[in-house]
Amino acid sequence: MTVGGDAVRRGQGWWLGLVGAATVVLVVVCVGEASTSSADRMLRTIASVAVVPGVLALSQLLLLRSKRIEPATIGVAGLGAVILGVNASDNGGMLFGMLLALLAAVPFAFLSGFLSLNAQTGHALFSAVALLIGAETLVGDIAPEGTVLVRSSWLTGLDYNGARIPGLFLIGVALFLAVAWYLPRQERRLAVPEPGWLRVTVLLFVPAFLLAAVAGFAFTARIGSTTQAGLSREFMIVCLLGLTAGGCSLRSGEGTVLDVAVGSLFAGALETLLNLKNVGFSTQSTILCVVAVLFIFADLARLRRTPASEPPQPPPPAYPPLPGQPGPVADNPYAR
Repeated sequence: MTVGGDAVRRGQGWWLGLVGAATVVLVVVCVGEASTSSADRMLRTIASVAVVPGVLALSQLLLLRSKRIEPATIGVAGLGAVILGVNASDNGGMLFGMLLALLAAVPFAFLSGFLSLNAQTGHALFSAVALLIGAETLVGDIAPEGTVLVRSSWLTGLDYNGARIPGLFLIGVALFLAVAWYLPRQERRLAVPEPGWLRVTVLLFVPAFLLAAVAGFAFTARIGSTTQAGLSREFMIVCLLGLTAGGCSLRSGEGTVLDVAVGSLFAGALETLLNLKNVGFSTQSTILCVVAVLFIFADLARLRRTPASEPPQPPPPAYPPLPGQPGPVADNPYAR
């Protein structure tokens, strides 16, 4: 699906400053609420929680800057989480599950890229939703009944390892740096007249879908179990919040890696606070969704239309020289 228009966002520096300040306030409140945990442990928890919305928002950022949004990545994230979880009975199975989940993301990327670039707008929308439903159906077929604990020591050690900086957060930072390096190179390679769908798919859709699968890995590592309950809904909401809280504009297609970083930290702090308050899953999803929608409205209010470019004016007509002028006028068809 394509997005974008003739509008630009204003005051992004102020936006990041305000959201950053709100994130600090949420962190302070979380530390105050967690009376049984130290401040250092609470910071590690928020950092780990922020990885999933951050990586999901990164996958959409790759598409958003090219004026596209692809909901099928959310289904691939859930599929990656489940494929990894059901194979993570030991460290070897975890590695096999990661490889299998990444390979499963590739056909979704190619199918989504082909439909998005070759179908009409309405057909592309229904195709994207169909891909999301298809991935969600596979999740239901693969995931076991109930919740199964993950036994791979490497996977669980990414979050529950007692280190001062969680392994999940370090992986998230590495992915942010990689996307910051890749984005300008991707855009240069796409800046050609009418690039083919295969070129766009390889440079745009495949990296976005692989990032979505990695977000599913991070989710499974964080909760330490495999579940199929409401994965797509949860991923969709936290991805939307990570994008909009940082000021990425769904209307104009503007956004940066820094925007996503600030937005994902805000999302992680807010989600952690709701967990500390023992807010139910449905109520928590509603609150996060409402906050994301409020950010969307705030973004729409700050957008300003760009002035329309005027078509080039035709050159003034050439006339014969007036009597008394020295010589003919240049480019005068009547002058000889």
